[in-house]
Amino acid sequence: MSSELHYNGSFTINKAPGDVIGFITDLPRAITCIPNIINHEVIDKEKVRARFRVDLGNEVPIAELRRITTDAVVELIRWSGNEVKYRVDGRAAGSAISILLTIRVNATGSGSQVDWDATASLGRLLQLVGRFVNIDSLVRKISEDTIHGFIECLSK
Repeated sequence: MSSELHYNGSFTINKAPGDVIGFITDLPRAITCIPNIINHEVIDKEKVRARFRVDLGNEVPIAELRRITTDAVVELIRWSGNEVKYRVDGRAAGSAISILLTIRVNATGSGSQVDWDATASLGRLLQLVGRFVNIDSLVRKISEDTIHGFIECLSK
């Protein structure tokens, strides 16, 4: 398994691009929309320390690895026009994980099109866990759950 995984997607929402950008660049507000977050601490307006619980499911043969807690620092590293970049650095199952997330927001007829790309770099231990569980599928599911959490918050 490669140590780097790539994901992307897009969705449309009935909100103006400025509203969407305003939401995703308000990290202390946006972090509360991420599913499975246990707690978080705002370090500053562009950096948050967060703890997540991740359920890997019963297909993992090692009971202690079925549900793991991840500690991470989420940081807004760049915002330019309609593009926002985040870096997430953390640890899961005793291994490092780093994610670079890019979000682009463009106007559509009645709202916004949001395109996102993510690259996840996994530490050695998580690569080994990949022998027991489909890590690619798991990280994709976490990414999609996070995006859906943002959509729900934006729709309110």
